[in-house]
Amino acid sequence: MRTNSALLVLTLCLTCIVVRAEDKNPESKCPVVIDHVELSYSHQGEPSKPQLRVGFRNNAGKQISAVTFGLSILDSGGYPRSYPDSLTYGEGLEAGQKKLFVWDLASESVDIHRAGETVVVQKIEYADATGWTDDGSESCMLKIDFHAR
Repeated sequence: MRTNSALLVLTLCLTCIVVRAEDKNPESKCPVVIDHVELSYSHQGEPSKPQLRVGFRNNAGKQISAVTFGLSILDSGGYPRSYPDSLTYGEGLEAGQKKLFVWDLASESVDIHRAGETVVVQKIEYADATGWTDDGSESCMLKIDFHAR
């Protein structure tokens, strides 16, 4: 009897650990998963313009009509500075589909000596007129940090 009880308790504990591990998986919480962020300069035309490339995937299981992203740029000391505008993708995205999108940024808002950037999903609008908004946890984000520590 004691062995059966001990096995039951052990099984329940292991189940709890597995559930907690799955909850830590960003894809389980994020309807849009960011897998690529690159801030670079386009040298086509004058003057050069900063551009942000973001690769992301619709992990929501239904069609997305728009995604709003936020951008923070790490200054040369590694401190985040919020980009003044939200960045919106509004071309639609089928369930499971990936997209690489490029935004032109305001030159005066991007420090050329930056030490990285963080992109976070702020809001999603679905084709069925429902939506998702970040709860403040910034759980759907990708941070690139290459400043010297």
